[in-house]
Amino acid sequence: MKSRFLYFATLVLLSLHSNAQNKNILLEQTINDIVTAFKEKDSNSINSFISKEIGVTIIVRYGILDNYITLNSIDFNNPTPSYLPYLEPFSNSKLNFTTLPDFSCDTENWSKKGLYCDTLLIPTLLSNTITNLKYELSNDEYQKELKRACTLEKNSYRVILIDENDEDLIFHLTYINKKWTLTVIDRVTSDCSS
Repeated sequence: MKSRFLYFATLVLLSLHSNAQNKNILLEQTINDIVTAFKEKDSNSINSFISKEIGVTIIVRYGILDNYITLNSIDFNNPTPSYLPYLEPFSNSKLNFTTLPDFSCDTENWSKKGLYCDTLLIPTLLSNTITNLKYELSNDEYQKELKRACTLEKNSYRVILIDENDEDLIFHLTYINKKWTLTVIDRVTSDCSS
């Protein structure tokens, strides 16, 4: 009886390890595919990573407060915001799973270049943006949007690419239905205008 339990427990642990490994391989492949889609301005490819039900949320700054717009797709010919074209990254950096680079508005520089994903940090940019807009939204809309953001963020990772020209591409991927989905594009982290 004891040996059956140990055998079953070993199978369960191996299965969990294999699923986690597959999830990480899929994450790395998705990140590289999204960077390539931005590099090639391939709308079809980038849109294949966007959920039709959820869309992709673009964090923007029009004035002092950050704001957000949720779209069903990305159109490289019509960026959001319209005055800021999407980056065509000039980088061959390998993906690093480590702490993310920081941007300093004092020096207008990033702390490091390359492609990074932090799998230990839960991104909160979207929920923080919605919290800051609390008085701009109706109470029902605020509660609905905040719940949606928190649900997305708990299964998300933040990815930052700083290319060879110090240009950035920042996005969040969320694991939904056994697939990594592009849910947020950050257009504000390196915007020191406010």
